[in-house]
Amino acid sequence: MGDFYTIIFWIVLSIILIILGTARFKLHPAIVLFSVALLTAIGLGFPVIQSVEVISFGFGNMLANIGILILLGCVLAVILEELQSIKYLSNLFIRVFGLKKPFLLLSSLGGLIGIPVFCDVAYIILSDFSKTLAGQAKVSRISTSVTIASSLYIAHNLIPPTPGPLAVIGNFGVADQLGLVFLLGIIISLFLVLILSLYAQFISRNTLNEDTEIEKEKDESNTSKLPSKIIIPLILPIILIANGSVLGIINSDNVVLNALETIGNPIIALAIGVLIGLFLLKRKSSELKMDLIKKAILQAGPILVITGLGGSYGQVIKESAFSDLLIDSINIQTQEPFMILIIAYLMAFFIKTAQGSSTSAMIIVSAIIAPLIIGSTLDTVMGTSLLVLAIGSGAMMVSHSNDSYFWVVKEFSGMSVKQALKSYSIGTILLSVSSMVLVMLLFWILG
Repeated sequence: MGDFYTIIFWIVLSIILIILGTARFKLHPAIVLFSVALLTAIGLGFPVIQSVEVISFGFGNMLANIGILILLGCVLAVILEELQSIKYLSNLFIRVFGLKKPFLLLSSLGGLIGIPVFCDVAYIILSDFSKTLAGQAKVSRISTSVTIASSLYIAHNLIPPTPGPLAVIGNFGVADQLGLVFLLGIIISLFLVLILSLYAQFISRNTLNEDTEIEKEKDESNTSKLPSKIIIPLILPIILIANGSVLGIINSDNVVLNALETIGNPIIALAIGVLIGLFLLKRKSSELKMDLIKKAILQAGPILVITGLGGSYGQVIKESAFSDLLIDSINIQTQEPFMILIIAYLMAFFIKTAQGSSTSAMIIVSAIIAPLIIGSTLDTVMGTSLLVLAIGSGAMMVSHSNDSYFWVVKEFSGMSVKQALKSYSIGTILLSVSSMVLVMLLFWILG
């Protein structure tokens, strides 16, 4: 629908309208997203009825992917709050690691958990932990939220077995190089974690006054007498999902391993965490348990609506054939290895920024770039492995209003849209550029 520059115009205009509507005029994000998605669809030439259909499809498709995860995550969060699990875990981490480097602690934790656990799920689980730790470390909640969200995002884009890097490896036909991609991704991620820690310190200094008094209060509650079993509903789903991710690569015919892979499905794993949490609340009244479920549903409602409409907006861009026109408008016939790396990065950046999905951007770009590798000086084990990471680096930029993860981070952190754009979205730009610089440096040294 429309030529390349027309689509670019409407994408840029729609992003500006979303920012103005939510940050400047303080309209509810759901209203803004729906209105902008409809206006953009019509502006791109879709008939009104088809525009509504595209919006509805995007909404339903997004909720089909993560709707139940968000609901279960909210239920688990209120149960963990009642059990005081997050406070217990926070105090445990403080006793072990101290509070001198809270951002390095959080970014390392997020990077580790983000390898096996999908970033949306992991952030929902860890969001209350970042809030509690912020109060105890006397830093801003915005900074701890951005640290957790960004560290999970790093792993999501750079380290297999997350879906994006796996898909790129598959398109390149280099499954035997998964271990090398994993190792190089870890090396780059370690440097990014350090950069993220410094960035988070900067955010904290500039946003501490924006937190509420509740968020700045130091938690004085005594959790030393609480039983350690209260963290099982939090830890077990992470272990199950991690285990399921690893077993999904093995493709074993063993019945036990297949059963473990099944319960490692994120929905099943979170449901198990919820059931265990309810069991640990067995001494509480049935009325309290029902109230907790109702509270979780009320919390999940706005998040589901906003996330679904973010999917609607992204679907409009996908239906516009932006990706195909971008491919046609860029000359990618060069066989120069550095140029292929840069072009792959830029294409992933443009597609990700336009339509919101990092995984989709990685899949599309790797399919386009794959034929260019054959016969080029990039056609080496190290070259193709770093190309995977160049595409992953590009797919980090920019996480904003058309990315479902942006809305998950925004809603579960308590940030406003303006705060999320200024802190988290800007952070994804910094991490993306830094990651690509590291990829180029590694190629210069090792390629």
